[in-house]
Amino acid sequence: MEKEGKTARLSIEQVWLEEILSLDIFDAGAWLGKTPLFPLMEEGTPGMLEDIQQKHGITEALVSHWLAGSYTIEESNLFLLESIKKREKWHSVITGVPLFPGEPGFADIMEEPLYRGKIKGVRIYPETFWHSIAGWCTGPLCEILSAKKIPLFLFHTEASFNDIQALASSFPELDIVLETQVKKIIYSTRSLLPLMKHCPNIYTDISNLSAPGLLEYIIKNMGAERLVFSSFMPANDPMVPIGLLLKKEIREKDRKLIAGGNMRRLIAGITS
Repeated sequence: MEKEGKTARLSIEQVWLEEILSLDIFDAGAWLGKTPLFPLMEEGTPGMLEDIQQKHGITEALVSHWLAGSYTIEESNLFLLESIKKREKWHSVITGVPLFPGEPGFADIMEEPLYRGKIKGVRIYPETFWHSIAGWCTGPLCEILSAKKIPLFLFHTEASFNDIQALASSFPELDIVLETQVKKIIYSTRSLLPLMKHCPNIYTDISNLSAPGLLEYIIKNMGAERLVFSSFMPANDPMVPIGLLLKKEIREKDRKLIAGGNMRRLIAGITS
């Protein structure tokens, strides 16, 4: 009897793994380093991320690095790029800030031959680094990203929804991935959903859309094309967003768009 039960469990696990592998997951939210925001989280190392990805059938990833007060922005970006440069299926989301005239920044890093083609996103932290998100401040950065077709990443906790809407409207050619971390975005859905409806260049990750029926509601009303997969590992368990995608209410076509199709489309047009 015990053997039959074990066989049944293995069969179920095998079915799940096959279904997950069929999604060809592109994770937009893998993290190196450690942050005091999640004191119980283990430090993300390249080996750890690779083990988690292999276990969960994640085939490709955008990788970021926590600065955590221990690194300058430049050190964090260089460490991140060095960590991924030999990993073909890893790409980086580096940290960007508005620059003083003549100040070296991420644009210089992008011209380095070693890293060319590895930068697939830039994340800003307006609240953390005490700068405005408004166009008069972030405009030059957003113009570069728009021209190069590089998505801008932004935690929803780093700026008000009013300011995010103003930025998205000022730069309609800029794809903005609004991240549902580091606090639950489900308490802000009455702002999130009108924001997505008003700004077609805003995309949302699914790592924290765990309220019952919320993912299905967004798919129905905004379209699956506006959602991207993010595990937020190692702070989060990747099975949370994977489990959301495997719900029977979500069509296979929509699953595959969210699992990787949308993110691959967003970075497909990036120019060096």
